[in-house]
Amino acid sequence: MKDIHRPVTELTVHPERIVSLSPSSTEILFAVGAGPKVVGITNYCNYPPELEAHIEADEITRVGGYWNPSIETIVELKPDLVLVSTAKCTVKTNECKVNCRRRCEITAQVAAQLRSLGLKVLTLGPHSMNDVLDDILLVGRASGNAAEASNLVEELRQRINSVIRKKAASHRPKVYFEVWNDPYMSVSSGTWIGDLINLAGGANIFGETVSEWPIIDSEDIIQRNPDIIVFPVIPDVPRFWGSFEEVKKRQGWKSINAVRNGNLYEVPRDFISRPGPRLVEALEMLEKNIHPSS
Repeated sequence: MKDIHRPVTELTVHPERIVSLSPSSTEILFAVGAGPKVVGITNYCNYPPELEAHIEADEITRVGGYWNPSIETIVELKPDLVLVSTAKCTVKTNECKVNCRRRCEITAQVAAQLRSLGLKVLTLGPHSMNDVLDDILLVGRASGNAAEASNLVEELRQRINSVIRKKAASHRPKVYFEVWNDPYMSVSSGTWIGDLINLAGGANIFGETVSEWPIIDSEDIIQRNPDIIVFPVIPDVPRFWGSFEEVKKRQGWKSINAVRNGNLYEVPRDFISRPGPRLVEALEMLEKNIHPSS
């Protein structure tokens, strides 16, 4: 069994006790039927809904944050497999580039530390929808749920292909996805979100940028004049961008096509920011936002 980083992860038997150190890995494990094997998750894992019942029953333990899990707690759980994600983060500070690199290095250090303690570690780091599907298959094979993972991926591919077929000959509106607004941050085509925009029939206005999570300024957004603007949203949490009315009042934004035509949309953040099975649902939402008349 190989993951995206050295050293090679060798599994001679299927694990019975799995710790997941990212929300997306947790969602994948439960989606492929490996939920009963999960004994540890992060503080940020909140899906599927039955997680809380497992925690209350002392069947699953929270091991800390995404960036700073408790190594001691993980070891105490005696896992025979730990899943770690090194997917680029969406840090929301003025030092985004530095912090993103630093935090990804931290997750790599966590993986290395766990390996040094003799634990088996499988590292996931997707950049596209295809990468996510490959990760689902990988987790399925590693957990002993290969058939379930294969069936899930086939179902997800059918839904993806349905969106692609509908958009094959369509006009591609220009899309701006706002990750954050202080500073403004978006996505390139080298991310799974950028890939979703393309699959949904949109043209990502920052698709060509070298940085996967580019920091941009307001003038650049205005100049590129997106037809569609999409914002991530968390239920029952104040929107970082305020409201659509506040977006319309941003200096110079009245000239943007998306603002003038009212093409401002929301997508649940957990669906689109977590590289797991629910990305396909985010894709279907994006397709309806980008091509509402289809």
